[in-house]
Amino acid sequence: MTPRQAEVLEAVEAFILGRGYGPTIRQLGAALGLPNPSAVLKHLQSLERKGYISRAEGGLRVAALPGPADSRVRVPVAGLVPAGGPRESFDATGEAMDVPSWMVGRRRGNVFCIRVDGKSMIDAYIDDGDHVLLERTGLANSGDMVVAMLEDGSVTLKRLRRDNGRVFLVPENPAYQPIEAPSARILGRVIGVMRKY
Repeated sequence: MTPRQAEVLEAVEAFILGRGYGPTIRQLGAALGLPNPSAVLKHLQSLERKGYISRAEGGLRVAALPGPADSRVRVPVAGLVPAGGPRESFDATGEAMDVPSWMVGRRRGNVFCIRVDGKSMIDAYIDDGDHVLLERTGLANSGDMVVAMLEDGSVTLKRLRRDNGRVFLVPENPAYQPIEAPSARILGRVIGVMRKY
């Protein structure tokens, strides 16, 4: 494998682990800084011939990564978290749920699930009753969706915004107001949403 092919393979794997599905040629080209789709396609064809990836039904799959139906992972359900006004802290329920392993990726053992109560994140496609997967972390970037604990011990699901040294927890619904939370403690960063229709 050439160094460039290794870079392409790494970009494909990172995209799949981060989003749960394979990138398009244009998405991959943007990630690699390759504006020419035919150059990206040539690298993918070489990787496919060498057995590192497979292309089927319009999607990419890295040979070492399980497909969505291959395996499942049990993650603990931490409880109900408000997506509205903050409420008291959630406690571990002792429950667990099975999720596709591709949603967890390399974060296995560091992922938990919450059930959403409220509609403050509806414009981010997180609705009342959804199950949200989070990576346990105390760090998050501005723009990440997080579960945060406020100074009074209440928790909420919002988008983190930092602006000129100020910290805000911002809803994704114009009916709700941002919360200024300079001492908010990040409990987890959103990595996926599961919904049953």
